[in-house]
Amino acid sequence: MGIYVRISKDRKGRELGIRRQEKACRELCERLGWGVLKVYSENDASASTTSKRKRPVYTEMLRDARDGLVDGIVVHSIDRLTRRISELSGFLEDQKEHGFAFATTEGEDTSTAGGRMILTIKGAVAQQETERMSERIDNSLLQRREQGKPHAGGKRQFGFKAGSRFQELDEDEAELIREGWRMLTGSSPKTPGDIARRWNARGSTTPQGGDWTIQSVKRVYRSERTGGIITYKGQDIGDSVYGAPLNREQWERVQAVLDSRSTPAAQGAGKRKHLYSGFLRCGSCGSAMRVQWATIQGRTFRRTFCHSGQRGKDGRLGCGKVSRSYEWIAEQLDTAVENTLLVRAPERVETPAEDLTDEIHLLERRVQALRNRWKEGRMEDEDFFDALAHLRVELRALRARDTAAAARGARVVTDASAVWKDDDAENLERRRALVATVIDHVDVFSVGRGRRKPPESTSIKITPVP
Repeated sequence: MGIYVRISKDRKGRELGIRRQEKACRELCERLGWGVLKVYSENDASASTTSKRKRPVYTEMLRDARDGLVDGIVVHSIDRLTRRISELSGFLEDQKEHGFAFATTEGEDTSTAGGRMILTIKGAVAQQETERMSERIDNSLLQRREQGKPHAGGKRQFGFKAGSRFQELDEDEAELIREGWRMLTGSSPKTPGDIARRWNARGSTTPQGGDWTIQSVKRVYRSERTGGIITYKGQDIGDSVYGAPLNREQWERVQAVLDSRSTPAAQGAGKRKHLYSGFLRCGSCGSAMRVQWATIQGRTFRRTFCHSGQRGKDGRLGCGKVSRSYEWIAEQLDTAVENTLLVRAPERVETPAEDLTDEIHLLERRVQALRNRWKEGRMEDEDFFDALAHLRVELRALRARDTAAAARGARVVTDASAVWKDDDAENLERRRALVATVIDHVDVFSVGRGRRKPPESTSIKITPVP
């Protein structure tokens, strides 16, 4: 015989519930004259309909019973075996098909149709109990959200004190978040990468103790908790009664800024090591050319070449016929880009005449009125969440328009030439973005071998951006 024992929660890990079940099952086996071959123990594992965790020990036990390694299964009670009626039905079908015995310390009999019906009823009751418990927990969590109390579980989040259950701010970290907010939304907007470098320079670390990256900074500003916003199952419920690094309006303004930066990058905006990689094409076959450092006869230099083993966008392999020194090409392209930027006049965007303040305030009042009706029990949950989601979409769109308008009106035109002349490695992506506004692509042709004089200017063909 095999004994299956399980307990859903064992926070202290002492396995006391497991031991009590095993003792009762062994006593039953002794009374029936059954020997115990194996004990299948599954500690701290839920079997409810709401659990998504797998139960590998249960699967092993059922497999052994099907294969005849054990000729029966003993459990303390049916809810220890499962709390899912579908899983219980499958278990009883397996028992009937493979002929293994089954017993519980509560005396269920599965040898008759009536006994299996009683067992199924008990399984349905166990499932209902689990679902009712889940409903009570959900109602309790929803009530906490309605009171403006955020979910207190999960890992520590940047800006909040450890162990405070998101109720107390870490003022130093909160000030860094506010400083980053001013950098993102100021008159000369910065990027999440700029914020990551600033925070790292200040000696700040992520809650896990690592260095800040672009993605970890974005996670801080994308979190509703940073804006003091309470959510429940993805729905915006209201504002937290505790403090937050940003208020709702500031948080939503950051979302508008981050959303505006999430558009597909232009050609050449990827993370590269060389300024013109991605812009160079083989003049013979049209494939993209690689740029890399090479050492030949003791001389180290950068070269660009058509790779015969690399497939282009059309699926064809490169011809491998063109290989050139990168430095001369880069000098020609530097001159072309710089000359274009010098004659390009900056354009100032006029601030739109529309004023969205009244529309935003009207929607905010409608959201508050809707929330009051729901709290007073005058609206069904489904109607409330549908209406709230619709209003929130409209409100976010208006705030995004208002934020974009304010940013355009206050933006200081950046001197493109100054950005271009800053050849620091950290400024490479900005310089590539400027190149992408001037050059669409460059065709590079072969100049033959053994040439000592500088290549002809016709050995490259620059195609400007239309």
